[in-house]
Amino acid sequence: MRKLILAVLLGGLCAHAADSPVPRSVPATVLRPAHEECRKPLNLWKASAATLLAGNAMDAASSWGKGEMNPVLSGGQGTFGKGGVLLKLGVAGGVVVVEYLVLRHRPSRSLAGALAWINFGDAAVTGAVAGRNFGIAGR
Repeated sequence: MRKLILAVLLGGLCAHAADSPVPRSVPATVLRPAHEECRKPLNLWKASAATLLAGNAMDAASSWGKGEMNPVLSGGQGTFGKGGVLLKLGVAGGVVVVEYLVLRHRPSRSLAGALAWINFGDAAVTGAVAGRNFGIAGR
């Protein structure tokens, strides 16, 4: 739940901090160089989104069938199962979709780079938790 709240707050702050929209009177050919500038940070963001989803999938795989301390993710028997996986990957996918929509409507080099490093940081922490979970004996 904390990750969801943090993701919503970060998404709102990033949307607010993004560059102001371009006036409608500017021809599309003028906008093209700005989008070309954003290509490298957008590629970095795409890689970070894939890393974030992979880290969460790895964490879900490492927790499957083991005791879950988070009551939101635990099933009826207190273990991590399909409900927890759906919630965990749903939140991660939702974060990526919100980031995509923000970057699509307000392309910015700094915003794409910041979101990429946030995603890489989250993936690193989640991957470390997954590594710890693989060391715990299952059912």
